[in-house]
Parts: sequence; C-alpha cells; structure tokens
Amino acid sequence: MDIDIINQNLAAANLSRIKKQGKDHAEQAFKEKELKKACEGFEAIILNSMIKSMRESLPGDALFKESNSTGIYKSMYDQYLSEEISRKNQSIGIKEFLYQELKKSL
Repeated sequence: MDIDIINQNLAAANLSRIKKQGKDHAEQAFKEKELKKACEGFEAIILNSMIKSMRESLPGDALFKESNSTGIYKSMYDQYLSEEISRKNQSIGIKEFLYQELKKSL
C-alpha cells in the first residue's frame, strides 16, 4: 500500500513538472512570436524611410498637380508597401538579423 502512495506522488510530481515545461515552452514561443513582429515592424519603418527618400528624389508628377490628398495617398501607399515587403520571407534581411541577435537575450 505504501508503494501505491509513492507511485501516486511520483506521478503527480511528474505531471506537475510536465505542465511547467509546457507552460515555459508556450511562454518562450509567445515571446519569440512577439519579437518577430517587433523586428518586422522595425524593418518596415526603415523601408518606409527609404521609400520616402527615394520618392522625394524624383521630380514632380507631370500628370497631376501635387496636392494634400495626393501627398497623403502616396504616404499611405508607401507605408503599405514597406509593411508588405517586410512581411515577405525574402525582404532586405534586417528583421532576420535583429531577430537572431535579440533572440539570444530572451
């Protein structure tokens, strides 16, 4: 009878350890996912800055006069474009570099 109690205690301790390991793994996976999103966002900011600089280096638009609405539209499009480029697996590589470096500190 004492052996049954010992086995039950061991089983409960193993179950508790397994649950803790699962919880730790889930927390680590969540942190890594959030880090990836943050690195993607940082890369999108850099890309947006690059696209904005490139657009400013072009001469004015010959077809349409520059207005506030076209400026806003171009700015929104540049932001969308930079976010889409950053989401792709084959972007410029800043997010992968940052992720690998910052992952070590998690």
